Parts: sequence; structure tokens; C-alpha cells
Amino acid sequence: RISADRKRIALRLQYRYHDKIGKILEVADFSRATFFRTKKLFKQTGDIVLRKPVKTGRPPSILTQDAHFLVSLARRSPCLFLDEYQDRLERFRELPLALSTLHKFFERKGLRVKRVQKIARERCPVKRAHFVHRIGCYPTSYLVHLDEVSKDDRTYARLFGRSPS
Repeated sequence: RISADRKRIALRLQYRYHDKIGKILEVADFSRATFFRTKKLFKQTGDIVLRKPVKTGRPPSILTQDAHFLVSLARRSPCLFLDEYQDRLERFRELPLALSTLHKFFERKGLRVKRVQKIARERCPVKRAHFVHRIGCYPTSYLVHLDEVSKDDRTYARLFGRSPS
């Protein structure tokens, strides 16, 4: 690679001192083609080094605002299927995306599919206190206790959801 300083000196020698090209190439120690390529680039861009564009590569399929919408949607309702996320993106953001793109997006954001646990109602301290307050007026002889080991209200619940890994 030829340093930018050597190219700059070669151009300066020609423009300021009007030296012969053969002498400039001898001092700068690079080829005639490199000299004229550098001169052409300087005339076109005003710089002797070709700058790479800031953003290279394929443009993102999901913009930042859409990504924030999708992540907040996944955090609010983690049990949605990919086609439901796809439907909401089309309906609310007018962004049609493939299911594979959505899946890759969730993986990149660290939202993995995990088994969902439904917390029993008895674990809510507010509801439990409300129940104790409401049932407290009855004597214990009025209460009947049932064994609900085999009872399961979660039969139709979704088993998997998205959460940070």
C-alpha cells in the first residue's frame, strides 16, 4: 500500500513546483498509473484517498422504530406465535415481513422461546388478602375443603413464550 502522504507529496510537487512526471515518480517511488489515478481521484473528490461509504451492505429490513415496537410487543404478550407478530406488524406498522426474518430478529435481540409458567391465583397477595377478608365472616364449620390436585385450568393456555435468554 502506498501511503497517503507519498501521494499528497507527489501531487504537490506537480502543482506547486511543476516538476516533470518522471522525476516525481522517481521521488515518490510509485507507478505512472498510480500517479494519474490519484490525480483523477483528487479532481473528482478533493481527496487523494478513496473513502468507504459509512453504511455498507444490505439495508436493514426492520427499522429502529419497528424493532422497538416488536420488542415491546414481545415483552407485553410473550405467548404470541410468529404469524401473530407478523399480522400485527402488517396491521399497525404496514410492514410485511417473512416469518424467518421475524425469527432471526428475535434471536438477535436475545428473545428465545421458553416454556411459560402460569402463576396460580393463590400467589397474588392482594387477591389472597381480599379472599381472607371476604371469607373471614364465616365460621370454619361452614367451609368445605376439596382436593384439587388433578384440576388444571391451564389446559388451553399456551405453553411457550419469548423471554430474554
